[in-house]
Amino acid sequence: MRWDSLPLGVVLGLLAPVLGFFAYGVMYVTAIRPWYDMHWFVNDLFLGTPEYRTRIVSISLIADAFLFFLFDRTDKHRTMRGVILAMLVYACYIVPAIVMDELTTLGWI
Repeated sequence: MRWDSLPLGVVLGLLAPVLGFFAYGVMYVTAIRPWYDMHWFVNDLFLGTPEYRTRIVSISLIADAFLFFLFDRTDKHRTMRGVILAMLVYACYIVPAIVMDELTTLGWI
């Protein structure tokens, strides 16, 4: 398997924020709100509260930044492009969701 390929970067770029989500969730329920658990974080905070959903997904994308700089350091430029493409896929969710939240807050929808 070639380590410097665009499809590998896309796959890793789409999976890394999932790990980032759970890493952030573990930090949140152990350091910030220790009286809650991961079940509360996923079901109540993430799925149950739409205004926090885009913020949590955005924070989860920090994991892609680590991947991006790892591949930059090892000169895997095609894989870096795949990670950027995966981040753009996430942006196609985040930007419209933020716009819809703001329009709902203003009462236009």
